Amino acid sequence: MDKNQIISMHKQGESIKSISKKLGIARNTVRRYTREHDLLMEQLSQENDKAQIALIQETICSKPVRKISSKKKNALTPEVEQRIKEMIQIDEERNKKLGPNKQQLTAAHIYRKLKGEGFTASESTIRAYYRKLKDKTKECFIKQHYEYGQVAQYDFHQVKVVIDEKLRIYHQATISLPKSNIKFSMLFRNEKMESFILSLVIFFSFCGGVVRKIIFDNMSTAVKRFCFKNSKEKEYTDDLIKISNYYGFVIETCNPRRGNEKGHVETGGKEIRRNLFCLKYKFDSEEELFDYFEKELKKYNQPFLEEFKKEQEHFLSLPVHPYELGRLQYSKVNKLSLISVDGNFYSVPDCYVEKRVLCNVYSNHLMVYDDKNNLIAQHAKKDGKGEYSINILHYIETLLKKPKALPNSYALKQAPDFFQSIFNQYFSTNPKEFLLLLKNFESFDELSKYGFKKDDIEEMITNDFGNCLSDIDTVSLNQLHLTSRLFGQEVVDE
Repeated sequence: MDKNQIISMHKQGESIKSISKKLGIARNTVRRYTREHDLLMEQLSQENDKAQIALIQETICSKPVRKISSKKKNALTPEVEQRIKEMIQIDEERNKKLGPNKQQLTAAHIYRKLKGEGFTASESTIRAYYRKLKDKTKECFIKQHYEYGQVAQYDFHQVKVVIDEKLRIYHQATISLPKSNIKFSMLFRNEKMESFILSLVIFFSFCGGVVRKIIFDNMSTAVKRFCFKNSKEKEYTDDLIKISNYYGFVIETCNPRRGNEKGHVETGGKEIRRNLFCLKYKFDSEEELFDYFEKELKKYNQPFLEEFKKEQEHFLSLPVHPYELGRLQYSKVNKLSLISVDGNFYSVPDCYVEKRVLCNVYSNHLMVYDDKNNLIAQHAKKDGKGEYSINILHYIETLLKKPKALPNSYALKQAPDFFQSIFNQYFSTNPKEFLLLLKNFESFDELSKYGFKKDDIEEMITNDFGNCLSDIDTVSLNQLHLTSRLFGQEVVDE
């Protein structure tokens, strides 16, 4: 975490001398990290190429070297006390959920558990401290005071709705600003890292600046590893540290099972869920749900906008470019011209078989680049496992050499219905002509001559192929007019 802390403090205006003194790190080390960071940020501000921006951001957010203490903990140390409290808390939570049960925690079990984790306190010491905790008094909470732009709190809440007569569960990411009482929120299908990072990036864009510190729960997207031998030692996830380095906010997490330490977002998130969905929970589509959520959230935050405007004046400034949301990873193209990402398979042009490509994985789509950072493929991201996303245009050259492989191929089965219909009606006995049509799909200006509606073709191309296709080539049309039955029949009613 040293590098993360150095960059965060540097971005908040602290001097090298001050950072060195507070963190107990040599000035030369602090100076090296800050100079490297400033140089990379300068390069980033002058770069316009999206692929290069992503690579520079990856360098900025490189993982710091951590030092792990080898100091042994003996007897009833604060770490042992904290671990015992955590186990008692789990015991109490289980009793609340299960009711009367015989799975009670005992001092003997605590002792065996601690011994297995490497602690050396004796059983008699553990028993004495356990009895003391069981006679504890009621917990007291402390009212908090916040400054403008100082703190935000983050949490997820589950929301159950009915969409098109089917029960669906969404995950409500909520980020609250305790000072101005603003609650920023988004709905996601999951709580994966891509959703987590996306919510933070859009939150900063919504704020028009960066809050100095964000408090998180001990969720898996925030904390990679928790050391029970040292309650203050947590290893944050690489992705969280990267975005913290980039925007300059300080990471803070609650103690285990202590959601009250971020009570503002705990209460606010539940309040949003209750107010927005207690009566309105049925929707015809996901788009209707998202539109409703956005409009109602604006109404909910309306009374706090004046305070929010004051708080915006105290935020840190945003970087020149927003954080590249994608997760960068390298993949090797297999013999089927497919790459594997998160257990699903995506096609790339067949000329990249057995080559290494760079993937930029977003929450709902992914983009693939070659070794020269040229975009070669893009796909909507699959949510399941073992699913395929195949673009038939990626296999044209191979299929022209093996046209008989086309009818039963995944490539044809996943092609737009429009193309499948054309193939089945007119090209089932001559697949090579169909492939030539796809290969020369560069202009559709003259399709109306043959009964096609141009708007329908444009919509189909936009929805299914993006920028891969533009118009059907006139030469191809004339060729097909002579060599197939397609243009000898009425295709579309006028």
